[in-house]
Parts: sequence; structure tokens; C-alpha cells
Amino acid sequence: MAKQLVIVIAGVTCGGKTTIANRLTNTFNDISILHQDDFYYTKYEDHLESIPELNYHAWDKISAYDMNKMMTAIDSQTSNILVLEGILLLDDIRILNLADLMFFTVLDKQICWDRRVARTYLPPEPPGYFEKYAWPEYERHLEMIKKKKTDVIFLNGSDSIDFNTSVVVNHIKQLVLNLK
Repeated sequence: MAKQLVIVIAGVTCGGKTTIANRLTNTFNDISILHQDDFYYTKYEDHLESIPELNYHAWDKISAYDMNKMMTAIDSQTSNILVLEGILLLDDIRILNLADLMFFTVLDKQICWDRRVARTYLPPEPPGYFEKYAWPEYERHLEMIKKKKTDVIFLNGSDSIDFNTSVVVNHIKQLVLNLK
């Protein structure tokens, strides 16, 4: 394989993106993974939209991420397969232009909420953040994807991780075969 393949796994919070991305290392050699969450701004108070009524910041917006730093990290990768994983990757045109395959996880609001409350966030997420900010931002992102990108493969986050991982693996294998 001469060209590096770039696989994007984006979508809803708590939809299985990270687990799927990490499981791909069990199937493919010479693969690297970059997680969008590793590129949150460190001085977030300087970059994130403030939500005064919650005394919190809007973590679920593309502006929360240092996407220039992520692009530098992407440029430094030399593996045959590069997997990019994160909730808002497809909000960055540079990621859209790099992607050979794009997956987007979707999930029912109640299931998403049930999974989200089981997680620990630092800083702790205040009551009302999911309902007023995180979920509406996901819905906005989903509508944007539906309108602009027809080549996105949707994964149901309610399906098992094994099933969704097999869907991603099969698409990658098919793409590799088509490149030979």
C-alpha cells in the first residue's frame, strides 16, 4: 500500500468511537490512532466559549480543540493506516479533505445520556450541560453531515462494539483491496 489511508471515526459522545478505533490495532499492522480529545486547548479558558449560567465552558464545540496542533500531529504520522477519532472531526474541512473513509456514530438521546452520566469528566460536568449544550451540538453536527457529505458511513452506537468494529474493519479491508 503506497498511500497512507486516513480513516475518520466521528460522531456522538459515548457512541463507541474510541473503543472501535483502539480495536482496529487488533486487525491491522502499521496503524496509528489520534484521538481528538488529546487536542483540547490546555488554556481552555482562553479558547472555549464560556457558559456563565453553568459556570462551565462549551467543550462540545470545534473551537475547544487545537485543530492546528492536531493537523501537525497528523502530518507527522508515517503508518500505513491513520485513524482519527473524535466527536467533531468532520467540522474541520482539512480532515474532510484527508479522509479516505468516514464513519459517524449515532445514538438515541436517552442511551447517550445513560452512558454519559456513568462517565467522570474533568472538570466535572454541571447539571444541564448535556441537555443545553452537548446534545444540541451533536444534533447540529449530525445535520451538517447529512446535508454536506453523502459518503459518510453511519454506525448505530446501540449496536454492539463487535458489530460496529467489524463494519469498520470490512470497509478498510475493501478499500485496501481496491487500492491494489
